[in-house]
Amino acid sequence: MRIKVLDRAAMGLDLSFDALCAIGETVIYDGTAPEELNERVKDAEALVLNKIKISAEVMDNAPNLKVICVFATGYDNIDVSAAEARGIAVCNVPAYSTDSVTLFTVATVLSLYAHISEYRSYVASGAYSAGSSANCLTPVYHELRGKVWGIVGFGNIGKSVARVAEAFGAEVIVNKRTPIDGYRCVDIDTLCSLSDIITVHCPLNNETRGLINEKRISMMKSGVLIVNEARGAVLDEEAVASAVISGKIGAFGCDVYSSEPFDKKHPYNLISGLDNVCLTPHSAWGAYEARMRCLSVICDNISSYEKGEMLNRVDKPRQN
Repeated sequence: MRIKVLDRAAMGLDLSFDALCAIGETVIYDGTAPEELNERVKDAEALVLNKIKISAEVMDNAPNLKVICVFATGYDNIDVSAAEARGIAVCNVPAYSTDSVTLFTVATVLSLYAHISEYRSYVASGAYSAGSSANCLTPVYHELRGKVWGIVGFGNIGKSVARVAEAFGAEVIVNKRTPIDGYRCVDIDTLCSLSDIITVHCPLNNETRGLINEKRISMMKSGVLIVNEARGAVLDEEAVASAVISGKIGAFGCDVYSSEPFDKKHPYNLISGLDNVCLTPHSAWGAYEARMRCLSVICDNISSYEKGEMLNRVDKPRQN
């Protein structure tokens, strides 16, 4: 199997790809520019990638391509229909990042809710040492016990975040397609109106694009805390930025954006430097352990394909 890794830097330069190299002849590129892509894939039998877009045109320039393995759970950068039409397998890696994204979600919520950035700055600036008080209690912060934590999307990550929220004594409410025993499931408007904290973990599709918009923000409690760990376009980014500036949204954390990296015209540039905003560079999925799991499963996916098995296939194989 001739394997091409197209964007190793997006997966972490600290990872060893020895296990992948043991499967077949492997060529690793730290990154691949669009103008380099067709040349690099032309002799590949397997592609491993994170963010590179693989279109029908790219597939047509890779006549020997058998399997595409995305170093992620989401695969919206792959034209799966085109792969199906050409008999090319597409494999993802489900559930590898649950603990990592849970960690990042909760860390972001806690940092914003307890005003850690402001308190740290107070000490680092020298204001604490220059003062006469043994403590500082402004800005005011609150306990999580009894607060309503709304979770949008209740897959593996949403469930994991819910367990942590409950451990802090928060009341968890959930918005998901189908009700689930043990949790109070509500429609999105109700969740927006009742929640003190909202964390977003749903996939991006036609139903969820712009789900958190100006109208739903207007329903929210004044000072609500929102953290987005789903996809950037699940939020109306202009509406969110405006609501942060007006104070309707009291604190905002986000790790995902409609364009990545976002450019200087992106609305979040207006709020990125605020104390009540925590923007991170699409890092939540990438704890070292999570990336090691992901790479291990990719090796399994390729080995499974070679055996004629169907591990983690997201395409619909043609029937003989």
